[in-house]
Amino acid sequence: MFPPENKVNRVHISSNNFLLFLFSCLFLNAGLVYGQGRFSPKNFDSILLKKTESLRIQGDYESLVRLNKDYLHVAEENKYKEGVILCYINISNISSTIGNYKRGLSYLALAEKELKTINNPVLQARVYQEHGQLNGVIKLYKSALDLNSKGMYYLKTISDADKRKFYLYRLYSNRADFLSKTNKVDSAYIYLQKGKRVDSQGVLLNTLLAKHHLQYTKNKDSALIYLQRASERIENTGKENVQSGFVNLIYGDYYFESKDYKTALEYYNKALDNYNKTNRLYYIPDVYQSIAKAYKMLNEPQKEEEAMQKYAEEKTALENIQNDAINISIDHMLTDKDEESYGFQKKIYFYSGLIVILSIIVFILLYRHNRLLRQRKNEFKSEALSLKSKINDSFDELVNLAKKNDSTFLTRFQEIYPDFCPKLLEINPKLGASELGFCAMIKLNFTSKEIAEYTFIQHKSVQQKKHRLRKKLNVPSDQELFIFFDSL
Repeated sequence: MFPPENKVNRVHISSNNFLLFLFSCLFLNAGLVYGQGRFSPKNFDSILLKKTESLRIQGDYESLVRLNKDYLHVAEENKYKEGVILCYINISNISSTIGNYKRGLSYLALAEKELKTINNPVLQARVYQEHGQLNGVIKLYKSALDLNSKGMYYLKTISDADKRKFYLYRLYSNRADFLSKTNKVDSAYIYLQKGKRVDSQGVLLNTLLAKHHLQYTKNKDSALIYLQRASERIENTGKENVQSGFVNLIYGDYYFESKDYKTALEYYNKALDNYNKTNRLYYIPDVYQSIAKAYKMLNEPQKEEEAMQKYAEEKTALENIQNDAINISIDHMLTDKDEESYGFQKKIYFYSGLIVILSIIVFILLYRHNRLLRQRKNEFKSEALSLKSKINDSFDELVNLAKKNDSTFLTRFQEIYPDFCPKLLEINPKLGASELGFCAMIKLNFTSKEIAEYTFIQHKSVQQKKHRLRKKLNVPSDQELFIFFDSL
């Protein structure tokens, strides 16, 4: 009924393709990378970028890894640091694409470390674009948008128009996607239009535009036009590629909205086949969920249940991978904040010394001195109000994550209430992540009915979970769990 179960790091390559690839690598290393017997950085960059993009679109990840490892060796041998960084970025992209987010982040860290020793805005823009895209995949959208902005900043300093266009298209597409997922629909549409002006025929951008019209403007005619443009671009390549899955998925949505559920199901299954063949783990749970919805509309409850079971399995597997990557990404962000804090501290020391000197002069002018004190008092009040507002925003954010059953809910909860989980684990160290998440929802004062609704379980199951928690945490039956958690 469904394609075989997806496995992490699955690759496909025929023996003929491998021999052709091996021959091309030997030819490139022996000839094109070396101009007339000498190493040529320009040839290295242009050939590697073209070859990488071609294999990426085909979904030939094994050949991609071999290609970039061979080129990494050549770059290291010739002490070409920019080439080393480029290979690190490419390997990170490949790793993230096939669901190995930890390895993707580690190669990006290597690239960032090397970038600190040189000045290359093209590679800076590329690193931030890749890092933003990876954070978007693991649902850290705020971080993804910040990294995307940094990528655009460096892109503005690039003089090469072709390179600027190549990366700008990707940055605009990524930013539109992140904004859409944070419900900033109007802003997302602005960046879709900006990307369209850069490349009106791009598969990704046209598919995103089709998705936007289906979800928000409800203009199915416009959606179909953009889908047809994307399909034509894929057909012109003569073969299906990694972008085919996204196009088929949105075609499925188009026919679902048109109430042609059989055709929608056909396209959803095509998308699932594309994503399995190209190992795009991130999209697979959503496709199974769409298949379940189609079966529901076709009144086939057994197949609907099977699809939802596959959705739950794939979602759990993906979340396990994402949670590891989230922790690494958060550590990376905290390291960056520490570095920023150190730089800020140096500035504070400088300005503090300056203030001491100025204060001696200002002391004579009592009126001005008092006015300065009043001004500072008002600033402190403003900061206190701002802090209070941020606390309220954080609570609202947690509630929204819980309502969406978002996998990042517990991670974000621990950031805002850092002492809560450790105190529970002191009482019972054997509590699992799902139980801690359940306790967190009670702490936020969700009712049993709301917990059942947002976690897709029965109300009776919630009551049973509460009963088991009381035993594990030694909470008396006459004490409310909410009061117990609140007292922690």
